Amino acid sequence: MKFKTTAILAGVLVALGLYVWLYEIRRPAEMKKQKEAEQRVFLFSKEEVKRLTLIYPDKKIVCAKKPEGDWRLIYPIETEGDKDAIDRIVSNLKGAKAEQVVADSGADLSEFGLLYPNVKVYLDLEEGSTDTLLLGDRSPTGDFVFAQKSSRPQVFTLRSWLLSSLEKTVYDLRDKRVLAFDKAKVKKLELAQGRERIVCTQMGHQWQMEKPLKTKADKNEIERLLSRLKNAKAKKFVEEKPKSLKKYRLHKPQLEITLWVGENKARKLLRIGDKKGEDYYAWDESRSPVFLVGADLVKQLRRTPFDLRDKTVAEFEVNDINKVQLIYPDSTLVCIKDTSGNWLLNQPVERRAKNWKIRGMLWDIKGLKAQQFVTEEPGRLSKYGLDKPQIIARLWKDENSVVELLVGKKKGDLVYVKTEQRPTVFLVNDSIVKNLSFKWKDIVEKASESGEAEEKKE
Repeated sequence: MKFKTTAILAGVLVALGLYVWLYEIRRPAEMKKQKEAEQRVFLFSKEEVKRLTLIYPDKKIVCAKKPEGDWRLIYPIETEGDKDAIDRIVSNLKGAKAEQVVADSGADLSEFGLLYPNVKVYLDLEEGSTDTLLLGDRSPTGDFVFAQKSSRPQVFTLRSWLLSSLEKTVYDLRDKRVLAFDKAKVKKLELAQGRERIVCTQMGHQWQMEKPLKTKADKNEIERLLSRLKNAKAKKFVEEKPKSLKKYRLHKPQLEITLWVGENKARKLLRIGDKKGEDYYAWDESRSPVFLVGADLVKQLRRTPFDLRDKTVAEFEVNDINKVQLIYPDSTLVCIKDTSGNWLLNQPVERRAKNWKIRGMLWDIKGLKAQQFVTEEPGRLSKYGLDKPQIIARLWKDENSVVELLVGKKKGDLVYVKTEQRPTVFLVNDSIVKNLSFKWKDIVEKASESGEAEEKKE
């Protein structure tokens, strides 16, 4: 009897749980999904949309999707489309929800601005069907817009932001990139300004300047230039199919940049012509239109050989250095790094050195950048005070000399320097003289500091 009662109670509990799941949890969730589905204006996946047509009172824009997923404008002009801008419109339409039905199918559409709507939207889908949406006037509060769909003859409201997101011009939806290219695949670039040409080629992970001289290029500067060019947008399209480039001075441009992209080194060329107001005429070799670009872009593209060449004076890794020698006219300091990574003064006395001081000095040397390239063929070093330098800094990795930096005489607020890594004589900021000028007492730890360090280590 007791077992039978328990079984009945268990059955009741199961039935109660099933009821709660069906009617209190599952059904409300399904009803919510059903309501949301009924509110949705369009039922499609973004991948299904093959053509988007926007018809306004004064114009018509037609966009067609290419097989690879990019968009192309096919009316009123034929040109590449702005993929992000068009995809955004499709996403907004897909997410649009009807707020409230305000009139039946027999209503006077002129009362809602739907007889001559602000915009008609046609979506051609993959299976061949077409969906249509009309957007008319905004509601008196401005929060909503009156709408009608081909498959839903009632007049209903949508949030007015949808109308705002559809109010586009040809400029808004066309590809506005000044030059289309994959930055990661650029193998070579050439900048031409008048007779001056700068040519740089990618060598592995580095860039090499080939013209006007062969030297290492500044990778960061080239990356910045390519990023600026890749992200640049045309401010205005002036003429779609010019008969001649002469009137824009694009036949003999004041500035021309050429990129070679990918393994097949496809050429991408941009020309900058005459100035118009604050902007400049420009032309991309792969397209016909003449367009305007901002003066800030032109300024970024006006690079000199100095701008694009590597300005590093001494190349080494700070953590690799385990011996430093500083030679002055009247003294020499030698510091050695022990196996635990601590620096010790070895000459003229043996004391524990300040780690931060030595590392700071190494970073000062590594951070040296040329303010001027004086000469690639120095000849007599006495001209620069480098035959009898005021400071010689020698850096070792194990038993190998990595850098020998000579610091010569000053020139204004600059100072001549040279390393054995290349023949170039540089002018750098004269702060390096102060940063490398030490007495041995400047770099050793005081007895109290050394004791505290030992205690912390223990």
